[in-house]
Order: sequence, then C-alpha cells, then structure tokens
Amino acid sequence: MYPTLFEIAGFRVDTYSVVWFIALSLAIVWVVNRLEKYEIDEDTARKIMSVSFLFMLLGARAPEYFQNWRMYVDKPSLFLEFNRGGLHEIGAVFGAFISAFLLTVFNKKISFLKLCEAAAIPAMLSIAVGRWGCFLNGCCLGLPTKFFTAVHFPFDKAELTRHPVQIYYSFAAAASVLFLLYVEKKISLKYKLANSHSIIAPLALILYSSMRLLIDNTRFSGGLLWQFSNETRYKILACLLLLNIAWLAYGSYRLKNKNPSVE
Repeated sequence: MYPTLFEIAGFRVDTYSVVWFIALSLAIVWVVNRLEKYEIDEDTARKIMSVSFLFMLLGARAPEYFQNWRMYVDKPSLFLEFNRGGLHEIGAVFGAFISAFLLTVFNKKISFLKLCEAAAIPAMLSIAVGRWGCFLNGCCLGLPTKFFTAVHFPFDKAELTRHPVQIYYSFAAAASVLFLLYVEKKISLKYKLANSHSIIAPLALILYSSMRLLIDNTRFSGGLLWQFSNETRYKILACLLLLNIAWLAYGSYRLKNKNPSVE
C-alpha cells in the first residue's frame, strides 16, 4: 500500500487525507453545479454548502476525537493529523445533514429536501473516490479470505489475503451513482425535477444502507458502527433502510399525485 504520498523536510503528506479531501471537494463542487436544476438559490446555497463542508469534516472526525479526547487535549497538534483514527463516513453524513438542516430552517429561500436531492448523488461519489484512500492507507480491513478478489497487504503475513472491502465499497458506491443518475434522468423526462424533492435522497440512503448490510459481513472491524455489537449494528442499518423506504414511498406518492407533469 502507499500510506505516504510524499514527504518534504520531515513533513509527511499521507495519501488517505489527500484522497478523501479530493473526494469531499469533488462532492461539494458537483453539488453547487447541480443547484440550478433543483431551482435552488445559488448564492445562499454556496454559503450553506461551505458551512456544511466544515461540519461534514468535523462529523467525520468526531468519533475519533470523542474516543481519544484525553490524548488530543494533551497534544492539540494531533487535531491536524486526519489519518489518525481516520474519517468516519457516517459521521460526515450526519455532520452535513444536521448543519444543512439548521441553516435552512433559518433561511426560507432554500428547501432542505431540495438541497438533500442535489447533494445525494455527489455524496455517493465521495464514497466511491474516498474509499481508495482507505485502500491505499491499508485501513478498514477486510476479513481473511481465499476468494478470487482477495488481496495481500504488505503488513500481513505472506500467506494471508483479505477481502478488499474498501474496493467493494467504492464499486458499490460508483454503481449507485450511475443508477441514481439514471433515475434522476427518468424523473426529469416526466416531471419537473425541482418538485421531486423526496426521491433521490431516500433512494441514495437505501442504496447506502443496503451496501453496508451486504459488504460489512466481509469487514474485520473499525468505524463508527463498530462501536456497537454486531446485532445492534445491523439493527441500526435495517432501521435506516426501512425509514428511507417509507420516505421514498411518500415522495413517490407526492410526485405522482401532487406535482405537475412536464408533458
């Protein structure tokens, strides 16, 4: 693996942080470029997305800071070492979600649901790109296996191979992006896209929770969800799946029965 991208005068730049920073930046830029199709005020949305980016980063780091708070209090410089403890994608989603919700509550120019629709596909893209940072860093390890997709990590014994869980996540997220773009295009051909404010976001969350339910069986441990027992972890993901199925059903009903058709 390649945990270090480069090192200059003793200053190390790790691949993990760079790849995830690129992934999150791409997501933010894409969200901004998608605002017009959902009829979202661009100037106001840019401000909200800027704040949401900071909260997303804070949310991604929050579990690590919370678990090892004493270490960070004793040595504050560690706050800047983003590869220490990694970034938690669920924490990032919650951070962006909560900040965007609070900001839109106090700004009536932007619909929170529309903002979620615009951000859902870019969020999946960030996972597709960012998980390669995990792979190159050698974190979020998979269970030992002899399956044909198995890879060997340099720090393991010569005969030990593992599931490349990071690549599983990346490919699943990339496939989700393509599927969501297809659904969005189908909706735009029949309805006014700005009125479909409860379709893409819940569908993205359904795909995400399904991805985690399927792939997490091949993962060793680590991450925010691993603070819980296996049973509790799967209950959380199952609840998330069911809640978003209900949200999608409600959104589909509204789209078909209350929103005008383009035709």
